[in-house]
Amino acid sequence: MREKILCLCTCTGIEIMTAIGVTGYLLYLEEPILALISTVVFAKLIVFHFIMDYYDKSIKKKSQDLSLKNT
Repeated sequence: MREKILCLCTCTGIEIMTAIGVTGYLLYLEEPILALISTVVFAKLIVFHFIMDYYDKSIKKKSQDLSLKNT
């Protein structure tokens, strides 16, 4: 759990804050279509980072399991 929070607080946390800021500013400017587009783009980016993090952790776990079996 601690690793997930640390990962969220670094790269993805900055992206979430940026997405909120950009979307909020676009809504303040009364540009709902642009706000929706920016939300979709940031959502894809954030989901991509979570997928890559999961993939990296699964690869590391498999490599650790293989190294333990070889010893």
